[in-house]
Amino acid sequence: MDMGWVQAVARGLTMLSSPAVHLLFAILLAAAALLGRTITFESSELALVWPAAAIHFLWGLWSLRSRRDVAVVLIAAIPVLATVTLVTGLSPALATGVVLGSTVQTVIASYLVRRLVPRPGIRTVGDYLRLGAVALIACSVGALVIVGGSALDGSDSPFSVFVPWLVRHAVSLTAVGSLGIILAGGIRNRAAGRERAYPNSAGPNEAAALAGVSLLLYTVTFGATSGLPVAFIVIPVHMWAGLRLRSGWAMVHGLACGGFLILFTVVGRGPFQELGEGVATYAAQSFMFIAFSLSAVLALSMDERRHLIAGLYRANAEAEASADLRDLVISRMNDGVLVAGPDRRLIFQNETSARWLGSGAAQPGEPWQRDYEITTADGEPLADAENPLNLALQGIATERMDLDLIHPDGQVLHLSVDAMPLPGERGAVVVTRNMTDERVYQRDLGRFASVVAHDLMTPLTVFDGWLEMLEDPDLSPAERQSSVGRLQQASLRMRTLIRNLLVYSLAKEERLSPADLDVTDAVQGIIELRSALRGATVPPVRFTVLTHHPVHADERMFLQLMENLVGNALKYGRTDGTAEVTIATSVDADTGRTLVSVRDNGIGIPEADLDRVFDEFHRSENGLTRASGTGLGLAICRRIAESHGGWIAVRNVPGGGAEFTVSLPACQDQMPGSARREGVAASSMASAQT
Repeated sequence: MDMGWVQAVARGLTMLSSPAVHLLFAILLAAAALLGRTITFESSELALVWPAAAIHFLWGLWSLRSRRDVAVVLIAAIPVLATVTLVTGLSPALATGVVLGSTVQTVIASYLVRRLVPRPGIRTVGDYLRLGAVALIACSVGALVIVGGSALDGSDSPFSVFVPWLVRHAVSLTAVGSLGIILAGGIRNRAAGRERAYPNSAGPNEAAALAGVSLLLYTVTFGATSGLPVAFIVIPVHMWAGLRLRSGWAMVHGLACGGFLILFTVVGRGPFQELGEGVATYAAQSFMFIAFSLSAVLALSMDERRHLIAGLYRANAEAEASADLRDLVISRMNDGVLVAGPDRRLIFQNETSARWLGSGAAQPGEPWQRDYEITTADGEPLADAENPLNLALQGIATERMDLDLIHPDGQVLHLSVDAMPLPGERGAVVVTRNMTDERVYQRDLGRFASVVAHDLMTPLTVFDGWLEMLEDPDLSPAERQSSVGRLQQASLRMRTLIRNLLVYSLAKEERLSPADLDVTDAVQGIIELRSALRGATVPPVRFTVLTHHPVHADERMFLQLMENLVGNALKYGRTDGTAEVTIATSVDADTGRTLVSVRDNGIGIPEADLDRVFDEFHRSENGLTRASGTGLGLAICRRIAESHGGWIAVRNVPGGGAEFTVSLPACQDQMPGSARREGVAASSMASAQT
């Protein structure tokens, strides 16, 4: 059902200006007072019902938002009530009492409701009962005022005025006032776009059936001419309304039924017709209020129950969402998380922990067990009494304990372990952090520092020695020239070392400027340069160049790649005059990329080092005595190959030597995505400049 028009009307009501609201309340107050004055059949000439008490109260309650609005209500309501009461036949003394009594009880009721009802609106049975208590207090004070007015009018029976006023006004203020507060809250919610948290339990068909049954029963019960005491038969429809309708609609149903009751009673029909005039009035009012309150209390109870259930469902949904989020975060953590109960039974283990510790060690609900060995960082077996999980189960927290896990397949993991007991001796949580890469990095870094220190100290020592010789005034020109040459070689060695460090650090992050390259030209330039630098004292090397396929790569990085591979072949090649280096290209049949290979017939690579030659700072044992270096040359080659979307591999050649093969793009389309875009941009710029 489209409720857009309802929301539009609600928004329009909330946008009314303050003068417009005052005018609306004044009109409603006049209409309600006139309605009340038309329903009288007592000798006191006071109304049977007085809905104006509720309108006056709601007006005053709304005006509490500002002192100016309160003043307007106090001033504007007086002439409205005075005019209606005087025009409808009340004496000036009674009219004055009605006006003053209504004003006093409105001020008291509005103030007490704001203080006693903790939140705006009537949402619970407690709120309704508090409103009823406020109505009794405020209307009792108002009744005392009307007693004074009645005395001035010459009445000698204050009780006959006090009780009717109290009953009529308290019933009106409680019933109509609670409905008005609920309707006002609904208007605010509709205007703000907040939908109802829950609908009526009764659908349109059931609501129509309830209305029809209520009309039938009230007509039969209160429209009959006999005075049989059968009013109780209408109670079920009020229970029906209270259990199936929301509180506002249940109150509307109760007021509508009360209207039928009053109408039939005024015309002398129904079960109260044979009672005395005053008793019939009280009986009708009491029955109407009891029936109304029955519907209201049941509906408010059901609303509160629905609200609590809805809140429970929301809380449960939020808890499930939080649990799912927690499990997702923990399961995707890079750290391993394991939770065990006080009996060592596994409660929870994330994917990382299962991968490191072994998923077959235990399933949730099973006692934790392990099929791996645990040692300290020094290699000593870890005693069970020092196990972090056992310590945490005893209430002892462990932080950053370095342990090594040795799996049956020989895999070794270096872990940093934190273990904490759970509150209430409910078990322990163990958090593991994989430090294997850091351990390897620290080891390699130490090795690298040692290599760098040694390789930098060697040329510096040469510098110191030959500089000291140059200070000798008796040194011959030939010896002086030889010393200068040695100093130049030491300087070249230092520059090469520092350049390798810079190239390694930039090889991965630097942006590429790929272009089509002629491999033959690049290789010939490197060979000529290398041959010139090696000098005549070194045995010659026979180069074979079979490079017929182009590559598409960053020129500077490609030259660095080939210099490293050719230089590596020269350093570890044969020294007996039979050294050979072959540089060749081919096409990868699967990818269409160009494969560049550099092969030598030197000492080769130990089988144990084949998988590590491209690691940072790694140097094979058989090459340590052949040439100095930092262990970065091949690591640089790997970074250059990977930055071009390729790879590098090595194999030992039968008969001696090693062959390195690099996969590089043959065209622009084979470059990685980002490098391809940069290459297109560079080409476009070059074309524009041309």
